[in-house]
Formats: sequence, structure tokens, C-alpha cells
Amino acid sequence: MSKRLRVAYLVKTFPRLSETFILNEILGVEGLGLELEIFSLRRLPPESEPVHPDVAKIKGPVRYIPSFIRPLWPPGLALLLFSQLALLFAAPVRYLAAVRFHFSSGNDPRLKDFLQAGYLAKALRRGKFTHLHAHFANLPTTVAEIVKHLTGIAYSFTAHAKDVYLTPPSELARKIKKAECVLTCTAVNQRYLAGLADQGTPIRLAYHGIDVNRFRVLRSGDPPQNGEVPLILSVARLCEKKGLEFLIEACRILVDRGVAFQCRIVGHGPLEDKLQKMIATLALRDRVFLLGKMTQDQLAQLYPQSNLFVLPCMILENGDQDGIPNVLFEAMVCGVPIVSTEIPGICELIEHQKNGLLVEQRNARALADAIELLIGSPGLRNDLALKGRQTVLGGFTRESSARNVYNILSSVLDSAESTDILRKRVGMAVSEYGEG
Repeated sequence: MSKRLRVAYLVKTFPRLSETFILNEILGVEGLGLELEIFSLRRLPPESEPVHPDVAKIKGPVRYIPSFIRPLWPPGLALLLFSQLALLFAAPVRYLAAVRFHFSSGNDPRLKDFLQAGYLAKALRRGKFTHLHAHFANLPTTVAEIVKHLTGIAYSFTAHAKDVYLTPPSELARKIKKAECVLTCTAVNQRYLAGLADQGTPIRLAYHGIDVNRFRVLRSGDPPQNGEVPLILSVARLCEKKGLEFLIEACRILVDRGVAFQCRIVGHGPLEDKLQKMIATLALRDRVFLLGKMTQDQLAQLYPQSNLFVLPCMILENGDQDGIPNVLFEAMVCGVPIVSTEIPGICELIEHQKNGLLVEQRNARALADAIELLIGSPGLRNDLALKGRQTVLGGFTRESSARNVYNILSSVLDSAESTDILRKRVGMAVSEYGEG
């Protein structure tokens, strides 16, 4: 394998239960021949959340960058400081320029980030990596940017959702300008980032993809049998932008209308206590259930049991919003009809009344109307389920997504290699001219 197909991947936390899109991408590009080494800025305690079984299929090593903040770990601090000293003695001018850059950047520079970047820089040099790819435009790309100042190693990054709209535009523009290229998972993100980009840095669209072989179709479009009630499923992090409070309100409206159903919500997050209290206050304990965390294998068993999938995402006042949640792909490929909301990213996947239903965000009554319509319309459920599955199979598989990312990164590496060869030839020509 050519060395130019080696890339270091940088993430904030690995593995993360909610970041299946990164796991799918890693497995996909490794399958195409990209040799990866994964670096993570944080390690979650083993008991904090389950791990997707597919993590064991990753070929490349996963390395955790030491941190001295939490928990307090003197050996980690020693490793971080040793890396700084090594970089300082190897290239003092470059090192001091990197220090000046980071601590005068004006975007709340942290010592921890600089120390971890130094450790990563030393590891990349030792491993002879020439390219670093970061996932998320916030902290991981901050570290990648410092690494470039310390070593000259080029970087690219993938921008997703929250990191796009909550990173200050001036900071984002600077990171884009210094990157070889930027990938992002929705067209709306692409347009926003392109508006910030200086000419020269390409902004590439790279939709997420899922492993369709993991998921199966059962009977979501069929009417419930043997006294069963329709099952409404939602899978999301329990946070404000997922709009789950409106789903619970919609469930109360459905109860008042005499609609039979059961609603199960899978996920965890900061709003768990609030949602539990809301379920109790609205007297929905026998209708709405919070199931906690699940792996993809567990979800693959649950999706086909569902009659419809509901995800009422919304845009927050600070601009935070979803791109295209992967759970929509998963439910659709299982043949489960979708009810979601009219936010830009989701509209790139779902066309109202074609392959799903879309309602106004923050509107519990409209949500209840759409749910009631699907519960009472088996034919419509079947039609939307079929077209939804076809949508995912047609353009959102792990294979198609990985091929796109692989081609983008290969192009970047080819361009860098060509530039390096040209520089060497120019240098040789200048040397020969001088000697003559």
C-alpha cells in the first residue's frame, strides 16, 4: 500500500455511542484501503455507555492523548510536557510561533489544547504521517490547527452540525483557510461554510451513510395484530434541539383524541429528568417510555417492530441545529415511515408526502395530526416506508459515503504529494543553477 494512503484521524471522544457516523466512515474507508490511526482527545469510562460491537472491526490502532485536567494524572502531564520540550528543542522558532499563534488567537485559548496538540504533533512525526483529518470543526480542529503550526503537517476536517453554527464565524473562517479541504454532511452546511471560505479551500459535500446490511424490514406498514397497539418510536439524544418535549405533548393530544398507541423514546442526555417529569405530569406513564441507551444491534431489532418513527428536531435560538440525524437513515432503511420537521438538513433527505411527512417545528398539534394520519392510514404508511427505504439505498449507504470520503482524501493527498515533488524539483533546479 502506498504511504500516501495513510491518514491520522482525530476525534474528541472515541468510541461514542451517538457518533455512529464516524464509526461507519472509519470502517468504510478502511475497507477501501485507507490506512488509519485514530487519535482521541478523551476516553470515556468503560461503564459510562455501551459500545457498538462494530468498534471491534476497526483495523487501525486507537490512541488516547493524555490529559492532566480530568482526572488528575501525573504520568499524563509528564508525557505532555516531554512532548513540548522535544518540539521546542527540535524547532524553537516554529514552536514559539505556534505558542504566539494559539495564545493570541482571541478564541478562549486553553493550555490543555496546546499541550495535547504537542503530544499529537510528536506522535504524528514519529509515525511519519503527512496528513491529519479531524472530525468536528470545534475542539478537534483547534488541535489540528495547532499541530500544523508546530509541524507543518497538513489537515482537513469534517464539520457536522452544532460545531458549524456555534463556532464563531471568524474562527471558522480561519480554520477553513488553513485546511487543505473541508467536508460536511449537508448541503445547507456546505453553503454556509462556502460563504466563510477564502478562495482556494474546497468545501466538499459528504453525506453520512449507514450499513444497510445491519437492518432488516419487518412489518411497520402492516396494521397491528392480536390486540397490539401502534408503536411510535423515537431515537435521539435527550437534548433541546431534538424537540422531544413536543413529541410528548403530541402524545397527550393523541390520548385526548382517543387514539391508541405506545411511544418509546431511546436515548440519554441532559433532559432526561425533565422529560420523565413531563411524562408524569401529563399522565402518560402508561403510554410513553424512556428506554435509555441502546447499541445499533439493539436498535436494529427495535426499528422493525415500530409502526412509525418520529423525530421533531428544531433550530435553537443560538443557531444550533441538526444536520441529517443518522437515526432517520436507520429507520427508513428498516421500512419505518417517518414524521419529522421542516429544518434544512432534514429536508435534504425527506420530501413531504413523498418519502415521509414533515411538519412545522415546535408544533405539537401538527405533530399529533401527522402521527394520527399515519396510524389510521396503513396504505400511506406502506407507500412512505417503501419510498423511504429506496431513498436510503439510493444514496446514503456506508459504501457510497465511504467511497466519496475516500476519493476526497485521496485527492488531497495526491495534490500534496505532487506539490512536494514540485518543490523538491524547484529546489534541485535552484541548487544546480547556483552551482553553475
